[in-house]
Amino acid sequence: MAEDALERLMQRQRPSVPPRADGLGAELPVKSPQQVTVEGNGSGYSDSSESTSVDVSMSVSQDDEAELPQLVRTTTRLEEEIDKALRHLCMDEKITKEVWFEAAYLYLAEHPKAMQAVNGVAKERYQRRKRAADLRKLETMQKRLRG
Repeated sequence: MAEDALERLMQRQRPSVPPRADGLGAELPVKSPQQVTVEGNGSGYSDSSESTSVDVSMSVSQDDEAELPQLVRTTTRLEEEIDKALRHLCMDEKITKEVWFEAAYLYLAEHPKAMQAVNGVAKERYQRRKRAADLRKLETMQKRLRG
């Protein structure tokens, strides 16, 4: 008896659904805010027996797409204390570290003397980091040689 039920389930065909005509590539009509209609009881709440329909299109014009910046993903390594301070600053200002870096670069690009000063500090910090990396490398090599 169980085998008969299993065979009937295996042979049963599922209903087929016709493909949708409004796929991702289809153009949706753009309506102005005045054309957006809401049917209901006027209070903003609807009963289950009443239907509410809102026709809103979320299309992006080509002009908007041209203004969007092209972003790249990068990984930055910062000293722990600087990272903490920068993270707090950005949280207080409600911006991201990446946007802060961009703004700092744009400001410095407009002020060459400030850019030279920052580049001088950056070169000193780079040399310090390079020495620290070399010391870590030597310590690792000593540990491997000792066994």
